[in-house]
Amino acid sequence: MEDQYVILTGSKNNAGDFLIKHRAKKLFSELRSDRKIIDIDAWKQFSDEELEIVNNSRALILMGGPALQFDMRPKVYELTQYLNDIKVPIISMGIGWKSREGEWRSSHTYKLNEPTLELLKRIDSSGYCSGVRDYHTLNILLKNKFSNFLMTGCPALYNTDFIRKAFDTNIPIINISYSLGVSFVESDSMETSMKENILGLSSFFKEKNFQVVFHHSLKKEVYQSSPEHDKFYKKHVEFQAWLNDNQINYKDISGSAEGLIEHYQKCDLHIGYRVHAHIFMCSESRLSVLLNEDGRGKALKYVISGLMFDAYELVKNELKLPNLNNKLYLKAINKIYLALLPSVKYQIEMKGHPFLTEDIIQNLSYEIENAFPRISATRKNIDLNYLQMKKFILQLP
Repeated sequence: MEDQYVILTGSKNNAGDFLIKHRAKKLFSELRSDRKIIDIDAWKQFSDEELEIVNNSRALILMGGPALQFDMRPKVYELTQYLNDIKVPIISMGIGWKSREGEWRSSHTYKLNEPTLELLKRIDSSGYCSGVRDYHTLNILLKNKFSNFLMTGCPALYNTDFIRKAFDTNIPIINISYSLGVSFVESDSMETSMKENILGLSSFFKEKNFQVVFHHSLKKEVYQSSPEHDKFYKKHVEFQAWLNDNQINYKDISGSAEGLIEHYQKCDLHIGYRVHAHIFMCSESRLSVLLNEDGRGKALKYVISGLMFDAYELVKNELKLPNLNNKLYLKAINKIYLALLPSVKYQIEMKGHPFLTEDIIQNLSYEIENAFPRISATRKNIDLNYLQMKKFILQLP
């Protein structure tokens, strides 16, 4: 057996996924320099050669991201057909839930399929403590009777060069970045809200360097060909065109941790939807305001506090079916349809917060005038949570 860990990571395109891997490897180098790190793509099934590497390691570590989903196995971690083929401890590190609603009550009704529960049982019985990135995720596991987990936070939260290093609240704010979310791909209301944010903030910071940041690529060749990916790419390119029409500067930092780090290290203030832009800024005691578009950001607030806004609400609308009463056989089909699929009577729509831009500007102005009381509070919480992450890493085999 080799003195090494195999880590499974999900970095493909999104800059934040690369940051998770980058920071995790740095933590291992600082706290467990006795272990070599082998990085394997999480979404692929192990080849025979990869399985041999895994089984010749001290542990298989499932790394970060919103991995705790209904179909965590096999969608997020395909692994092997039979878990028993993996002979070493399976341990999670900083994984989190994926919830559209994102409220605490959502953790009580969170569903997991049987293969996922089988994987979690294996993790829970590994003999070693596993890590999750927030308390909502921890509560899901506790409700499912899994007890061998620790809330460590996301690995990306920790740059040890900045532990216990206070915010410089006197720094001049010159370079401002607005990170674009992804909910605009499916919601016209969210797209309108983001454009209102950008126009309002660019006006508020008209004497400064204001820039919109894409964490997903604007290059078509990066995306796999599918209706879902084609729409995702198309909506991003359309947003890019809107920025050009409105003479708003923008930048694509997708595809690497280095691109994210290089950009935000030159940034004095981040405002936006990308959780890992916010995490990076807070990890280096820099100013950041997070706009939540799902449960990841909502859960993060309970971990590090800070200045955050829920940028959306979910609205339940009755699904309007066509009037089929004029033809008897269509009326019968309609009755069967409603009987078999009662949940289709309603659709959930994502609506942007109508006062979001106003709230951002008013509260940010207050923070600036009062030495950033909410924003700077994240430092103490990150430092405290680092103790849990350190405890987790040091107990690994």
